[in-house]
Amino acid sequence: MKNRMVLLIIFFLLLCTALPSSGGSLLTEDIARDNIPQPRLIEPVADTVDLSGKKELVFKWSPHEGDVSRRKYYDFRLYNGYQTFESTLILKKQVSKNKHEIAISSDVFKLGNIYTWTLRQKYRSGKSLRSTSTFKVIKK
Repeated sequence: MKNRMVLLIIFFLLLCTALPSSGGSLLTEDIARDNIPQPRLIEPVADTVDLSGKKELVFKWSPHEGDVSRRKYYDFRLYNGYQTFESTLILKKQVSKNKHEIAISSDVFKLGNIYTWTLRQKYRSGKSLRSTSTFKVIKK
């Protein structure tokens, strides 16, 4: 009897977390996130980037992923190295929902360093998963 009661309580708790509520649950947030497509990165997506003679590096992505009318903005982030931690964050910027590129001054980048950039779409209902690309700055 005791085992049945414990199982019933566990079942009830699992059921409560799965049902939508006004405050939202982890499950409803995951469903909202799953309905928002990840941005498709266009450039830079190569292993190396040659900045010789360039004043800026332009980051581009496809504007056709998801519903533009429901999109609020893009969340662009640039990190030093492979890790996407707050401690390695170089730049964080909200980009207009109607733009699909951002130009960053070449002065930000150091020859031989590795950089990672991430992009998310922000909708009223939540955020997409991050799209990520990593590259090394070279000089030819």
